[in-house]
Amino acid sequence: MERAAHGTTKLLAGVTVLDFTQYLAGPSATRLLADMGAEVIKIERAPDGDLGRKIHLVEPGISAFFLAASAGKKSVAVDFKHPQGLAIVRALVRQVDVVVENYSPGVMAKYGLDYASLKELNPSLIMCSVSGYGQDGPYAKHTSFDIVAQAQSGVMAMTGEPDGPPQYVGNYFGDPNAGIHGALGICAALFHRALTGEGQYIDVSQLEALVYLDYVNFPLFLMSRGQIQPRRFGGDFFNICPYGVYKAKQGYIVFAVAEHQWGPLVRAMGKPELEHDRRYATQTARCQRRSEVRKYIEDWLQTFADDETPLRILTEARIPVAPVLDIAQVPSHPQLQARGLFQNLPHPLLGSTPVAKAPFHFSTASVEIPSRAPFLGEHNEEILQGRLGYTAEQISALYREGAIVQEAMVHELREKGKL
Repeated sequence: MERAAHGTTKLLAGVTVLDFTQYLAGPSATRLLADMGAEVIKIERAPDGDLGRKIHLVEPGISAFFLAASAGKKSVAVDFKHPQGLAIVRALVRQVDVVVENYSPGVMAKYGLDYASLKELNPSLIMCSVSGYGQDGPYAKHTSFDIVAQAQSGVMAMTGEPDGPPQYVGNYFGDPNAGIHGALGICAALFHRALTGEGQYIDVSQLEALVYLDYVNFPLFLMSRGQIQPRRFGGDFFNICPYGVYKAKQGYIVFAVAEHQWGPLVRAMGKPELEHDRRYATQTARCQRRSEVRKYIEDWLQTFADDETPLRILTEARIPVAPVLDIAQVPSHPQLQARGLFQNLPHPLLGSTPVAKAPFHFSTASVEIPSRAPFLGEHNEEILQGRLGYTAEQISALYREGAIVQEAMVHELREKGKL
């Protein structure tokens, strides 16, 4: 069945964002805004720009990470230390709706780009700062990356086998979690400004955003006044059973069996006698005999020559199960294919580059990614001429003085007609 076509409306059309972010926590916020229609002008510090350009490379030395995090944005590369570079930034601030940054607290103020200063230029400005620990408090000046936030938030302590060391989750998810919260805060502030005309400063802490995600462990610990002390549980969830990762014939299958699904599960397994067996009939009893429950399930899974057959039986019985997929399998998942998650963006050097779109499906609006990620300084001329009225001669002078920069690849590709 074909899906109904989405509309072409962009919900944030007309909103302009000045993006001072790098790596991922900040860029993930502005990436979402770009997907929903905002014009995002990425201000990159000369000479190297977003440091995310230098990590997670694919041939010929281009960051796949950056291509995903900065898709849909325009790049202007300026030297903040140069008076004319700073003048460009301040002139753009007067024109935009939103400023987003994720430098360490105090960096923007060093250049006179903190909220108090920018609000004088643009009283209705919305500004969002995304940082590891927030803009105040005893840890505000501490440096942070995704792994640091996972360590400080309890995520790492809850990941891994019970008798093993804490483990890093195999993905940067603290960074984009903070960015998503930043984007949500910005959208709320835009709505408020539309009603009242009032701007807003938004301070998003990566640590707080990760702790906020945990609706199980902190509520249990805090509401039991410390009587319940959650510990990492590996492949078996600590207070629901069966709920975890189980070995099948060919790979691994996850089960998430709620209280009312125990009967359908054991009947599907051909073990109806276990439904009312007092040793397994309740969630509490099953948790106390977790290893026995695991053996029943894994022994049953091993009776099949493949994993698809038990998965089909369990799915028909409405048991929440799924195979554990590796990264190579996920993009071809039939559900993701049907929903059109990945969008192919043409790149002059790499050809087609698939990037995941924002996971929103609006009835009349689009979240198509507007463009590929930019080369460093690719849009200097467009923004300086189109928005600030600079002449070609003035722009040439800015290049000579080092107030703005642009990677050589931009000129080369333009000469070849590829940009």
